[in-house]
Formats: sequence, structure tokens, C-alpha cells
Amino acid sequence: MVLKSSKFTCAGHEWYLAMYPRGDLNATEGMVSVYLRGFHSASKIVVDFDVMLKKKTGDSFIALSKTEVEFPRYKNSKGWHNYASRNEILDASNNVLNNGTLTFEVRIRPHEGYNICCDVTPEYSVADDLYNVYQDEDSADVAFEVMANVFYAHKAILKARVPEVAELAEPYDTTNPIPIKDVEPDIFEIMLKNVYGKDIHANYWKEHAKQILDASGKYGFTKLKSKAEAWHVKNLKDTLVVDNVVDELLYAEGKSCPLLKKATMDFILEHGEEVIESESYEKLDESPQLRKEVMKAFASHRKRKRDE
Repeated sequence: MVLKSSKFTCAGHEWYLAMYPRGDLNATEGMVSVYLRGFHSASKIVVDFDVMLKKKTGDSFIALSKTEVEFPRYKNSKGWHNYASRNEILDASNNVLNNGTLTFEVRIRPHEGYNICCDVTPEYSVADDLYNVYQDEDSADVAFEVMANVFYAHKAILKARVPEVAELAEPYDTTNPIPIKDVEPDIFEIMLKNVYGKDIHANYWKEHAKQILDASGKYGFTKLKSKAEAWHVKNLKDTLVVDNVVDELLYAEGKSCPLLKKATMDFILEHGEEVIESESYEKLDESPQLRKEVMKAFASHRKRKRDE
């Protein structure tokens, strides 16, 4: 859950403070996460900022600062996974809570050498505009619950980008979230951000392609599944061996992954005798139809070799 302050203007740009009372995905247990979020159309602005949690007396209880922080175009967040201890905030002796509310003071200033008040010709991007409403609870009309983490979304955007997910979301809303099981929250977050126009970094694909392939196939992120499959095949280039090729083939067959199936079949044909003599080859007994396909492919492959 995320709580947001009202928007405020500083140096010609809009900002608001976002607080996760139970911490975000990267927070330590028991910590509150706090982020400053900015809206602007410049290519980037660079600022120093302070976020102070105030006592009821007006004194600072916690004051943290960041310097030379870049805020790229449109909606971006910078702050702290572990801003403060939730127990310390709730402790009445610390005199922080005021009738269930918290008071923050935010100070923002241009980093030395940068002018954040300059006139800028706006540059517009559909992807940027789409991402601008990602996790916007005020406009969201549906939510997903992933291991106690709630992710907000918009049915119209889901319908345009992931129709199968939109169909799944139809009977749900923000008060009755769609339960997502067997998917790690960080994986689902990346998937949903992608729906809202956020590219997935190559390094993330290298580490998590198969997890994204599993989850996207299960919940109907069809286009993302195809991309995840392509990345998984690419990642297998140096790790596909005799001992795991049958596992990958069975996986490809079960998940309807044609690229992966072709890659594994090509490997099996290239390393025929080694694969047939391996213990892993016996796993094809799990799928008699697939075993027939492999044997047929072997026969065709040998015939082509003889004809050459």
C-alpha cells in the first residue's frame, strides 16, 4: 500500500511525497519507505532535497537528504527504501503521530550548476504518458494482489495492451483484487510496468527470462511471453547441454513455446547419440507423442545426411 501527499509546486515543477507504511519490495522488515516523485517535461532535472518527518512540536524527528539526484522526464521517484522504523513512528513517546497523521517537510533546490526553472519545450511520448498513470490509485479501477503486495491498474489499458488479462480482470476492482499466485512480486511488478510502456533491461532478462516466461504464459501476457521465450532461448546458448536439453524440450511442449522447442530439437539432432544414451532421454517417456516427434525428426535428419 502506498500513501500519497497532495501535489505541490516547487521551482515550476509538480511534486508529491509517496510513503509505503509497510515498506516497498526492497525495504527491510519493519521499515517505512519514502519517495519524492516529480513531474516535468525537461530531459532531466538535477536537485538536492531533504525530507523531514516532524514531531507534533514542529521539531524534526528524522531528516534525510540526497544530493545531485537526477529526475528524468515525467513521473520518477527518488528516496529511501528504509526511511524510518515503523515501530519508532508508532511509539507515542516519540510524539510523532498526530491523530493518526504524519507531517513531512520537503525542501528541494537545484544542485549547484543546474537550473531547474528554465523554460523547456515539452517532448511527448505515448510510452511516457502511459507510464505516468502506473500505480495511480486515484484513477485505477482494478488491482492485483501478489503475496500481500497490491498493484493498481486500469482496465482500459489492460484491454488495449493485454486483452487476456483484461478479461480476467473484468469481475474485479480495487477493493476486490485479482489474486496472483506462484509469481514473485518483483517479477509481476516488472510485467505490469511493461504493460504501461516500461522496457525491461537486458540484464534483467538475462537473470529472469524463464520466470517471466512462466508467469506471462500463466496469466495471459501473450506478447511479453513471446519476448521472454526469445530471451530464454538466447540465454540457453551457453547453458544448453545433453543433461538438460530434454527437460527444456518437455518444458517447451508443455508451455507452447515454439522457439524453444525448435532450439532444443536442433540441439538433440546435432548431438543425437549423446542425447539418446543419456539418462535424461528416458524422461521423454512422460510424453509418448513428443518421443514420436523426436524419433521422426531423427529419421528425417539421418535421411538428409545420407542424401548429402
